[in-house]
Amino acid sequence: MEEQTDWIIDANGFYVATRSFLMRRGYCCANQCRNCPYINWRNSPTWQPLPAEAVQFAEVSPKAVEGARKALAYHEQQVRVQSGSQIEEERHQAMIAHYCLLLERWEEDGE
Repeated sequence: MEEQTDWIIDANGFYVATRSFLMRRGYCCANQCRNCPYINWRNSPTWQPLPAEAVQFAEVSPKAVEGARKALAYHEQQVRVQSGSQIEEERHQAMIAHYCLLLERWEEDGE
């Protein structure tokens, strides 16, 4: 059996879960995964990160942790630059909180 790839690296250097990985995982995490087989998030202008209590615990690969750290750094940098609208600022702040929560939970699970 050929080894399946769970993650790809996009043009921005972010790790993106593959559709096959998301299907094998068996549920939608509502994190707006680019290749989500359950819901097409790209057409939802009202998408918001899940509340903290809804984040599921899972064993997470080092690549996923690295991808979350890169995404967090990106949103933190966008806040520092402050070149967008108030709505963009709020979205970056929401994503910072979301990635901080994920990393906190993932690091707790890894101990």
